[in-house]
Amino acid sequence: MEKYQDSDGDSDNDNQDDGETGEAKDSDDDVREVEDAPKIVFSSKKSSTNGDKETVSLRDVLVDEKMSDSEEEDDSAKTEEPETKKGKSLLKREKRRKKEEAEQEVRKIEMKSNSSALETEDDFEREVACKPDSGASWVCYMAYWLGLGNVDKARLTAKRALDTINYRLEEEKLNVWSALFNLENSFGTHEGLMRVCKEAAAVNDSKAVFLRLAAVLDKSKKHPELDEVYSSVLLKKYKKSRKVWCNYCTSLASQQRLDEMRELLTKALKSLPKDKHIRTICHFAQTEYKQGDPNRGSTMFENVLTTYPHRLDLWAVYLDKTIALNDHEQSRLLLDRMVGLKLPIKKMKFFFKRYIDFETVHGDAARLSSIREKAQNYISSNQED
Repeated sequence: MEKYQDSDGDSDNDNQDDGETGEAKDSDDDVREVEDAPKIVFSSKKSSTNGDKETVSLRDVLVDEKMSDSEEEDDSAKTEEPETKKGKSLLKREKRRKKEEAEQEVRKIEMKSNSSALETEDDFEREVACKPDSGASWVCYMAYWLGLGNVDKARLTAKRALDTINYRLEEEKLNVWSALFNLENSFGTHEGLMRVCKEAAAVNDSKAVFLRLAAVLDKSKKHPELDEVYSSVLLKKYKKSRKVWCNYCTSLASQQRLDEMRELLTKALKSLPKDKHIRTICHFAQTEYKQGDPNRGSTMFENVLTTYPHRLDLWAVYLDKTIALNDHEQSRLLLDRMVGLKLPIKKMKFFFKRYIDFETVHGDAARLSSIREKAQNYISSNQED
């Protein structure tokens, strides 16, 4: 496969420290596994030569998935967080994730509303004239032409959009490129798709471009082509990017290629800087819980926590995954270990609160009363000290 050069050089914006361990929940795990663009379903009727009518879904054809800001931020910071902030990182990440999901829902509703309100070519021309820098408006216009079965017009609309959108609005342009990838993947050839990808990589951050291409191929289940993109480009040129390894991990797990996924972790730890190891292991462990072997995932968390017993964020993720298995006794054993740690009182309050919340939902009055009493005794004894 041809080599591509970053538009901004070889800098890899993936150096966020291990202090922020979180999930791409799907980054509900650690990565935002690659967060979703608004999915618009449009239905237009086209008379074919035999009089049949076709319905085209933008969900399958255009932008299915937009890289979330949280995934981009996973790769952005290069300095290590102070130890005092590490325990807060998961909570901050979770709040950010929920906020982003809410924003995505709003965008989805807005795009559906706009798409349904626009019915003719003149309507869309007015829309893009009023919002020339809106990638979403141009994507809807592309969808309109595809609904009429006019693929060439859809391509030309994409080219117009890329020429029109302000060059500073990289994310808007990338959304249009993603739509064009989907178009070529659905209606063109693989060679045409790679040619478009090469054009996009020449004028954008090539890592972001190839990650979006990988998402398109993964969505359409073109796994041999996806493997080629990872092996020939992403895992070679961006082998120090945690996001690249974690995204490929998620893809392999979704295909139930679990042995390959586990071998991938070994390769990742050899290639990644040490300050990214914990978060990478955390992502693979969460993937085991979700699509592999939960016992293996538990062992991975135990191994990391043996070395970093004071990492509140790791304990929190481990607890969440254990509770999700509905094994209440195992969850209680883990919570008992957590409230038995010798940590600052502020962190211990967090653990006791999680225990109380757990018993409120899954326990009875006696258990709840017992843990509240234990929490009160702990706080009182430490305040006296």
